[in-house]
This record gives sequence, C-alpha cells and structure tokens, in this order.
Amino acid sequence: MHQSMCRVQSGPFVYYTCRRLPVRHAFTTKFGGVSTGHCAELNLGFSRGDEPENVRENYRRLAEELGVPAARMTLTRQIHDTQISVVTENEAGMGLTRPMAWQSDAIVTALPDTPLIGFYADCVVTLLYDPATHTAGVCHAGWRGMVAGILPKTVDVMAEKLGARRESLIAVLGPSIRQECFETDADVPEAMERQLGAPVRPFIAEKGAKFHVDLQGIGAALLRDAGLAAENVIDSGICTMCAREEFWSHRATNGVRGVQGGVICL
Repeated sequence: MHQSMCRVQSGPFVYYTCRRLPVRHAFTTKFGGVSTGHCAELNLGFSRGDEPENVRENYRRLAEELGVPAARMTLTRQIHDTQISVVTENEAGMGLTRPMAWQSDAIVTALPDTPLIGFYADCVVTLLYDPATHTAGVCHAGWRGMVAGILPKTVDVMAEKLGARRESLIAVLGPSIRQECFETDADVPEAMERQLGAPVRPFIAEKGAKFHVDLQGIGAALLRDAGLAAENVIDSGICTMCAREEFWSHRATNGVRGVQGGVICL
C-alpha cells in the first residue's frame, strides 16, 4: 500500500483515504452497510440483485459517515467507454435522486457539496482533485477504457471545461486488481498494443500461455503523459483480489458480488 494511503475504521465502516487529497473522499470496502447475502454489507450497486431500499440506506449511511449530502450524490454509469460528463446544478444527484441521463464512466465538477461516485470491483477508479482551482473528478477504467485513454481524456475535460491546471492536479488510483492477479489470454495484450503501441509492452508480463497486465502502471504513465507531475500520481497499491476479505473482486467471486465506490466531494 502506498505510504499516503490510510485505512480508516469508524464504527462499522472500513474505507481507505489518501493524505494527498484535502477534500472529503473515500474508497469504500464491503463494510458499513445493511445489505445481506452476496451483497453484504455496503453494496452501492442497484444492479447486483440487492434490495433497492438496502442500497439507498447504504448511501444514506455512507453520506452521514463522510459528512456529505446524500441527496446530491452523483453517480457514473459505467459502460467501459470514454464519455466524460461535467456535473452542473442540473445534474447533481443523477443516478440516485434524479433519473440517470448519461452513459459516462467519468464525471467532473466544480460544484461544492456534490459527491461524485465511481464504482469498482477490480476495475480502476481514480479520484482527481486540483487544489489550484478546487475542481474534482472520478474516473472508472477497466482495461478497455484504460487503453482507450479515458484517464487523460478526463484530465483534458477538467482542464478545458473547468480550468483545472495539469501541473497541480492530483490523481489517486484506487484499490483494483493488480498485475499479479490480472491474468488474461493473448487477446487482451494484443488489443492493448494495437491501441497504445510499443509503450504498453513494459506493463505486460508473459507467463507461459497467459499474460499479466499492470493496469495501474498504464494509467499512471498516461496521466504523466497528460501533464501531471509524477509526484501527483498516486497508485494506492491495494489489490482487490488479494484483499478479498475487505473488497469485492469480480474475479474472486465469479461476478456474484456487491460493488464498492470511490467518492470525492468538494
């Protein structure tokens, strides 16, 4: 785990924060909610077979724990694409208290008291914050979104639409499946190299007939190429599959699971 990451235990809640982010934020774990069965306890996904009232109560409890307004929690809609949406007052609460009207794996905002939430259970959720302009974003990336460049595209949107400064922007890549556990067949690295070319090769390790991919390394490199300072790109170092007692891992559960959230709120 990166030295700036902190494990927080508060009553029934267990979540992780980063000392580099001076705003309310969290990478949640399984713990702190009311869901049962394969979604026990703090499931934040409405499509996981959980009771909707349990999921809403989980959001209410999470908002209370973090000191953020539950009614303004604004959610990504994750389709492994590269669409990024700017959250204005008209979209605050989208996905929770307002109907979902976008298909955006990343959302960004300059609004205060408007928590942004992206979801993970092996994929990489990155929290972004620019202290110079007080703007924030959350970005979800599986391997398809990662190699399609959703992280640098999110940086571009924050810079172009919100005035964020690349030289001061901080990005924290949250708990996610790491290279030692992310085993694939040849089609994944082949697709990655078609998209990103030779620079992706150092992040792919061949082990017999299989390949192991360093998604976090790719993401960090793309963020640096997008203009972020190396010291402002933080990889949490936490593997969801290795830490399956605390986190749902899609691979470890064969997809029978709840979902965690990466939350950031100005």
